[in-house]
Amino acid sequence: MRQDIHGVMLSHGRRRRIGCCITGHGFGHATRAIAVLQALDERIKISVDILTTAPSWLFAQSLNVPHKVHQVPTDVGLVQQSALDENLPATLDALAAFYPLAEERIQQAADLLKGCSLVLCDIAPLGIVAAGRLAIPSVLVENFTWDWIYEGYQAQWPRLHGYIEYLAQLFQQADHHIQASPVCRTRACDLVVNPVARRLRNPLMIREALGVAPGQKLILVTMGGIGGEDVAIPPLLQRNDAVFVFSGKSGNEKYYRNLRFLRPDSLVYHPDLVAAADLVVAKIGYSTVAEAYQGGTPFAYVARSGFRESEPLAAFVDKQMLSWKITREALQSGRWLDVLPSLPVTAHGIRTSTQGAGQAADYLAGLLTPTSSCRPSK
Repeated sequence: MRQDIHGVMLSHGRRRRIGCCITGHGFGHATRAIAVLQALDERIKISVDILTTAPSWLFAQSLNVPHKVHQVPTDVGLVQQSALDENLPATLDALAAFYPLAEERIQQAADLLKGCSLVLCDIAPLGIVAAGRLAIPSVLVENFTWDWIYEGYQAQWPRLHGYIEYLAQLFQQADHHIQASPVCRTRACDLVVNPVARRLRNPLMIREALGVAPGQKLILVTMGGIGGEDVAIPPLLQRNDAVFVFSGKSGNEKYYRNLRFLRPDSLVYHPDLVAAADLVVAKIGYSTVAEAYQGGTPFAYVARSGFRESEPLAAFVDKQMLSWKITREALQSGRWLDVLPSLPVTAHGIRTSTQGAGQAADYLAGLLTPTSSCRPSK
């Protein structure tokens, strides 16, 4: 170990140590951070200390960078009772237990991040506060922040008001700010990047690995890592022209006739699965949108009523992608199958020149180069 010109400790092999603080709400924020960190490592070799409650296997499977995951609560987000339903009373209880940030919580995070060159925060404000204590730059990456999300529930749950004001103040303390398209609320920031998705590996191998015969369609059903809605199975079994893959639906891998049930930690690389699919049927969420956009994959989506992110994501999908909006009832009854006859039979094009992760990594690399003072810009 020795110090670089900024006085930041470098690990053996001269990898620059980066901190990363990620909300544990769903998988999308973790996969977005993974994409940015992977791209950054291609520019400046790094090692990463990650604070999150997102599962460690997600990073082990996707992040080919030396890293350590510290299972530390970093924020509250929303308590989910299902993939499409939030539990606001439980969320309020969790907020009361977590905020304002206790001295012990801040110091724990600061101790874990000590020696890092900067802290990348995917809407977990604890990382911003800890970086401030360490006098190192914090970089907020977001397409929404929690104060904005809570505003959508404030009329019904006025107790959220104090948390909205408190969190807005914390997010404003970030030294650098990157917004990732599709952005929910445009704000003054340092950079707006294209959709951020983990880079593809080998999507051409997916269909064979899942036993999809020539001429069959591959239909992916996913609820963003939180668990699926009940989907009527008998109508699917009647479709010999398609193989239906349920991502994160089963505790064990199960293949039955034209159905494939994958564990949440399946070795099937999810971005490749999305790119290989002829249709993604999903709860609309950032990572699924970004991966389907990257893969050029048609998208049938279910919006989350009351969740403010759904509307801007749907607007992006409807404008930029081949898409259908389906109801929750249609998903559960199988009526969503009516969209299948209109699917294109020609191959869809993968977008290779719109990598938001690379754009974000270029910005971060600029902060970390020897010519940069690596000091906060605000």
